[in-house]
Amino acid sequence: SVVCVWGSPAVVASCGRKDPGQIVADEWAGQAVVFIGVFAVGGGNIFITALVGFLLFRLFDITKPFPCKKLEKLPEGWGILADDLMAGVYAAIIVRVCLKFVIPEL
Repeated sequence: SVVCVWGSPAVVASCGRKDPGQIVADEWAGQAVVFIGVFAVGGGNIFITALVGFLLFRLFDITKPFPCKKLEKLPEGWGILADDLMAGVYAAIIVRVCLKFVIPEL
């Protein structure tokens, strides 16, 4: 997260795009939120859980449900990072709910 907020403004300035694909620190941070939220409290089959967490994160990162789209408008590196962190929170919540109620045997 620190690397993303610190380094993103320079990459944005050199590319001329608001959220260039060369910046991947935000994706790493968002995925970390998913896995910390899921595995810190224990969570079933690690491979299936990781795959579902990854896919859900990508879904929320691409579709940008509220407030992800709004967070993207924050200044400089904060906007690049914040929407991915929120996507990670959404994915972690859905995976935890699935592990608890929908597919507890995972």
